[in-house]
Amino acid sequence: MSQISTKQSKNTTKDKRSWWLSHEAFLYLHALAEEQGLNIPQFLESLSRDLAKQRLPEDQRASIIAEAKRITSDRRAGTGQPEA
Repeated sequence: MSQISTKQSKNTTKDKRSWWLSHEAFLYLHALAEEQGLNIPQFLESLSRDLAKQRLPEDQRASIIAEAKRITSDRRAGTGQPEA
């Protein structure tokens, strides 16, 4: 009968440190989101919008907003929902 062996990580200290750093980052994001009264996905979306506003020129932002509105109206027209 053959034995099944699983490869064990040899550097468990490094793995634990990686996990801890990831968890610490999560706790930090959670605290920042709570300060603003948002959950983490809403906070990250807000943060990415703010960063995009800093990087994109005004005309690019306007074209992105226009495209988003067009897609929204196309979807609503397809589902029969009223425009917002």
